[in-house]
Amino acid sequence: MAYMIMLVTDDVDQLNAVLEAWKDIHIDDVVFVDSTCFHRAGVKSRHIPMRFMFETLGGRQQCSVTMFGIVADEATVQQCIAQAETVIGDLDMATNALLAAWPLPIVKGFPKQSKHQEGAK
Repeated sequence: MAYMIMLVTDDVDQLNAVLEAWKDIHIDDVVFVDSTCFHRAGVKSRHIPMRFMFETLGGRQQCSVTMFGIVADEATVQQCIAQAETVIGDLDMATNALLAAWPLPIVKGFPKQSKHQEGAK
């Protein structure tokens, strides 16, 4: 059964390093989403207008990045956790990252097949 993996971190450099580590186990079809942490969403910083400074004004700010990927089985989930922990450290102790995985009973279009594999059917 396929699994969805979700990794959230507030350090984009860590996320890129995890992605590189996952390439070693052939996990490379991943989606990134800018996200806002609930505990930080209410924190407002004072806006001090400055002349000729361009900035985004608004109530929400991106404070984390969330990565989603689909893997083939639970063994691959465990490999992804191990690879992520080589970059981030023990996820149970991490204050800036979390990883979750859940089974996907229905998945259509995964794994992707190349045109060469389709012709061999």
